[in-house]
Amino acid sequence: MNPRVLTWLLLALPLGAVLFGLSMLLVRWARSRRRTPADPEALLLSAVSGSLRERGELAASLGELRTVHERLLDALPLGLVWVDQRQRLAALNLRGRELLGVTPGVLGLEAAFVLEPFPWLREALDRDPGPPHRLEAAGRRWRLQRIEAPNRIGALVQFEDVTEAELEDRRRQLRERFAELGEMTAGVAHQLKNGLAVLKGQGQLLQRAGHGEAAHTLLEETEDLERLVQRFLQWAKPLDPVLELLRLEEVAGQALAELKRRPVSQGRTLVWEGKGSATGDPVLLHQALVNLLENACQATPLGGRVQLRIGEGRLDIEDGGPGLSEDAVIRMLRPFESGRPDGTGLGLPLALKWLNAQGADLHLRPRPEGGTRAEIRW
Repeated sequence: MNPRVLTWLLLALPLGAVLFGLSMLLVRWARSRRRTPADPEALLLSAVSGSLRERGELAASLGELRTVHERLLDALPLGLVWVDQRQRLAALNLRGRELLGVTPGVLGLEAAFVLEPFPWLREALDRDPGPPHRLEAAGRRWRLQRIEAPNRIGALVQFEDVTEAELEDRRRQLRERFAELGEMTAGVAHQLKNGLAVLKGQGQLLQRAGHGEAAHTLLEETEDLERLVQRFLQWAKPLDPVLELLRLEEVAGQALAELKRRPVSQGRTLVWEGKGSATGDPVLLHQALVNLLENACQATPLGGRVQLRIGEGRLDIEDGGPGLSEDAVIRMLRPFESGRPDGTGLGLPLALKWLNAQGADLHLRPRPEGGTRAEIRW
């Protein structure tokens, strides 16, 4: 190739590249000059829209988290109340609302207003965090605990109704104690029964031999001891209740009819009122009512009144006696401890045993107008 031509080519290629670059730069500059300037309002609206979208997504996530949190609280088997720093009711789970009998609409209200009917719960909120404690309020037994939490959270208290659990535990302890005493009593009763049979035979021999007065005294004492032994055997006898739906007024009528045939009811007025039903053993309930009515008659002076009130799942026996102290009630419910010199100390304990066996409970309470009320509750 001609050197001159080669020289021109070497010079032309860089020059062409430079010119092409300049032309492209001019084209881009011209296009940029023709673009419409961005609208500031559009930019602002775009930014606001993006922020709102992000906030919406965050709110949705928080809402889902709150729903999960509420469901977890509602799944708890005990009540949980939360009062925030502003003294407002921040949370009260499903079980807590059921125990207190309030609606979800109370959330956000003043805690003092919502919890006014429950001073025992307000007192627990004011306590220092610590171990659980128990108390009695509104006729129920409660277990409460102030939960440790940062001050900025407020006060958290968990609470539960332990009335039925404590009653069942008491029944279990009584059953165990009754079983132990029953084994011991059965052995003693059988030994006494054998000895009494010999004494009774000797008394009959004395009677036939013409020693009437001595025989009468011996036989009378023997019969009293036989009744005591029979009570011992009743106490020791294991129970196998047959439960069925009972009309309480029918069982009460039969018990009153039997008691009216006994000397202890003479000179006292026996009345009953009301209707109701319960699931129990008719034989055991009949025996328990007869024992309790007999005790009521013994406590009521001549000319007095013994009343049996019946309701749904409940029986109340009211006497006209002087009443019982708390210590006397505890003592009389113990086996072999009687409030009378001639008592066996088994009347009330047997009634309690028979009632517990069919799922009922017995409480002895003083009446405001005087006397004692035996309350049977299913």
